[in-house]
Amino acid sequence: MINLRNWQSEAITSALEKFEALYSHFLCLATPGAGKTVMASTLADILIKKDKVDLVLCFSPSTVVANDFKVELEAITKKRFCGGLGATGSSLTYQSMRHLDAAFWTLLDTYRVFVIFDEIHHCAGTGIENANAWGEQILMNIQGKAHYTIALTGTPWRSDTIPIAMANYIGEDNRLQVDYRYDLTQAIEDGVCRSPHITLFDNELIDVIENNERTSYSSISDFLIESGLSYSELIFHDEVIRKILKHGMIRLNQERNIFSNAGGLIVAATISHAKHIQMLLSELGESSELVTYQEDDPESLIRRFKRGSQKWIVSIGMISEGTNIPRLRVCCYLSLVTTELYFRQVLGRVLRAQYSPVELGYLIMPAHPRLLEYSNRVAEEVPHYAVIKSSGNNQVLDSEDSNLEEDSDSPPKSNEQGKPPTAPLNIEIEEEPSQGPLTSWYDSTIDSFGRFQQKVFML
Repeated sequence: MINLRNWQSEAITSALEKFEALYSHFLCLATPGAGKTVMASTLADILIKKDKVDLVLCFSPSTVVANDFKVELEAITKKRFCGGLGATGSSLTYQSMRHLDAAFWTLLDTYRVFVIFDEIHHCAGTGIENANAWGEQILMNIQGKAHYTIALTGTPWRSDTIPIAMANYIGEDNRLQVDYRYDLTQAIEDGVCRSPHITLFDNELIDVIENNERTSYSSISDFLIESGLSYSELIFHDEVIRKILKHGMIRLNQERNIFSNAGGLIVAATISHAKHIQMLLSELGESSELVTYQEDDPESLIRRFKRGSQKWIVSIGMISEGTNIPRLRVCCYLSLVTTELYFRQVLGRVLRAQYSPVELGYLIMPAHPRLLEYSNRVAEEVPHYAVIKSSGNNQVLDSEDSNLEEDSDSPPKSNEQGKPPTAPLNIEIEEEPSQGPLTSWYDSTIDSFGRFQQKVFML
């Protein structure tokens, strides 16, 4: 019998109680990295052994996650989930649903089927008229037909305004009604998740040349608002990439001094961007694995990296939500996607606790104003763990007036309750200015950068 975490046991008990009360659907909200796959697989095993269901189907947003779910279901239930003759079920992707014929969906009329929806927020719609492609398939073929269903999510919102499929919203503010909730604060307290350490790099002097005229911007926010250039100009720029990579390398090397197989993830914007990042990383003396859909068998590359000890893996979107690689401890985020949904999903890749109850997961990225907003929001959600610090500046000023403060780069000291103390937002000003002409791409181009500022959120 697998040893469950306390929250997993509580969620399973809650689901069984709801099913016993003749309700058929259960929505579990648990922070990324908490172990939703194990919880749902164990619930499936219990339902099978209690003769409550005949078959189990699982749907996930990617083949990598679907395969992980298949492995976990087979390990826990000791049954096959290949979808073939004699199997107890199958683990599929949401994309595959529209290719399943009517004969397949009659299984739900003939047998008592338990359906697991992983990352349900990808499926939207309260009816066919407002459903997206995946939500439509669920509403047409599964809702009201499956014997039991469980929906899992760690990021319960969508970038559009369409409600999540099979979800209930209550109150004037349309709050999502969940049956069990396990947030990041609880997960950190229980040692289930690592504490996030979020670093955002801003720049105090971004020079842009347009028609032989130079304009300077004092921050990335000002640059994006006033220059007319896009965020891609920044994250495709060699100097910005190197700054993020160098900081990531320092962090990962520190982690590997303690955990020898610690790995790092670099999230790129495009395939060409990913290849360029890999080249720059190589110039800095680091090897890496590149994983894109263009590879012959990207899933096997991810599995090999998961089991191995290579330092870096570069990807665009193949290693995001649900991808279980516990040895990932550092992530350099250089994606064009700046939604909170994706930010949270990527952060979750480095928060899976592995060895000890006190671990850190590092997320490093440019200080795009939206990413800074999301980082502040994470700090607000876990206030007992919010320590925002800076280092490397010799001059100590009043933080309310200047927002600058000196601190060390060592972990924060604990208070009497064993929790890190809280602190106001501080910004680190790095000593070395970075000057000189840089590569030009458009009529309006970034010519040079000044000193980088480092905003650190250690939670």
